[in-house]
Amino acid sequence: MNFIKKFVTACLLSAVAFSAYSEEKAKEPKGWFGAAEFGLVITSGNTDTSTATGKFEVSYDLEKWLHFAKFDIVNAEVDNSTTAERYLLKLKSDYKMDDDQFLFAGLTHDVDKFSGYDSQSTIVAGYGRKLYDTDTFQLSAEVGPGYRTSELDDGSNDSEVIIHFGSKGKYTMNEYSHFVADLTVDGGSDQTISIFNIGYVNKLNNALALKLSYNIKTSSSVPAGSKKTDTITAVSLLYSF
Repeated sequence: MNFIKKFVTACLLSAVAFSAYSEEKAKEPKGWFGAAEFGLVITSGNTDTSTATGKFEVSYDLEKWLHFAKFDIVNAEVDNSTTAERYLLKLKSDYKMDDDQFLFAGLTHDVDKFSGYDSQSTIVAGYGRKLYDTDTFQLSAEVGPGYRTSELDDGSNDSEVIIHFGSKGKYTMNEYSHFVADLTVDGGSDQTISIFNIGYVNKLNNALALKLSYNIKTSSSVPAGSKKTDTITAVSLLYSF
């Protein structure tokens, strides 16, 4: 928890420092926009394996509100035996205080069949701010309290108050390629869960792109027999609309 407190404090101090240099940016709401991606890897021979990843996300940008929804699926099999199965649903709404500051509330429901938990649900709310917002580089951060409920495979439940920190960034190399990254840390007295995503996107045309991504999820404590760290590396086709 000390690391989380220091990290959050540093981000908030950075937000205050950069606010003195922020420029007024009048941006028109984008309305509806989103993306869908799908990746599939199949090998055969001495060992038959298949890994499928899918993601669908949609946003609705209004003058004072930004609504966001995301659904992720991961499924892996080795010799017809499932080795990974995960479903993640995330809903979030931002209320725009001005061009740089926002209040947020969000809900995440994570079903990971091989984590030792049947499911984990998290509700968070708090304050966020854009730290950088240029044509080349965008970075935002958010922090606030939350509440997490975990249901174990044996049917028992565990609930705790958490501190949520989130950050998103994008770096545009040129009109055809860019990097994206996001980090979430939900820390409680019993368990701290960190999820980091980084991706490289290369456009094929206005709607289609090739995406290479890496995801790492770390839990400070897990049920017996489960690993604390999960990683996913994927190559997928991305369709934006």
